[in-house]
Amino acid sequence: MKNDSPTITCSAIEATFLASLLGGNVLVGLQDPFFGWLTEEIEQAWTDAKKSLAGRKYIALEEDGRIVVDTAVAALVGTWTKPEASFIFTFTPAEEKAQVRYFHLTRHLAVEQTLAKKSHYQLTALENARAVYRRILEILALQDQSAAGTDGIALLEKELMQVRAHVAKSVVRGAAEVLKKSDLKEAALRPLAHTLAKPIANSALVALAQRTTAWEVAGLGLLEGKNGLWRLRAFKRDGENCVEAIPCSASHARAQIRKLMNRVLPEPLAAG
Repeated sequence: MKNDSPTITCSAIEATFLASLLGGNVLVGLQDPFFGWLTEEIEQAWTDAKKSLAGRKYIALEEDGRIVVDTAVAALVGTWTKPEASFIFTFTPAEEKAQVRYFHLTRHLAVEQTLAKKSHYQLTALENARAVYRRILEILALQDQSAAGTDGIALLEKELMQVRAHVAKSVVRGAAEVLKKSDLKEAALRPLAHTLAKPIANSALVALAQRTTAWEVAGLGLLEGKNGLWRLRAFKRDGENCVEAIPCSASHARAQIRKLMNRVLPEPLAAG
């Protein structure tokens, strides 16, 4: 990502104010900042936001009462306000806090949304969907990782949670015992437990697009360990939530990310 990419930072209230000026009322990744507030409190916060945004030249207050939004600000917030597709990307390196960022796209622009500090959001312009794809791969550091050398397995989501609880206490043997109760193949038990015990990184990508009557939602997860890479897929079986862990090479992971993005993008990404 280029350092000179247009970037703005605003509070949740300021972002909501700007969105309202641009004809939007829903911002993906931002909760209603006024929930539970009194009318007088909201009116004061609105006045303060307008004053703060004008002071930073994000908007201009005309003598006739009109509010004019800066062109670059309008492009960034407008893309967030009315995206043709959005992506929620969570990346958790080993022993570090999860990093959550959102990407919003139209045919003309892409925006990366991150939490700059508490209740303040940073929006950075990216050129297009290809730039978003490259940004995700950059964070994942997908290079030449090999697939975990074992078979794929499927287990109940609650069993996976039990495994994670065991490995969080460095009890790999206990995690393997939980997996054994699931009648899984022995060859896959310990590799997955060891990956969960000492992951290099854990990540998830969720794709969103608002259709005529509902939202289209799809996602995938990636788990990287010293023994290789896994792709995680959620599904339902007999009414219960399940997770499939499939050994996955870096090249296959890149293809799956591109395939997921293409489900919601207005114009599909080409291979490469």
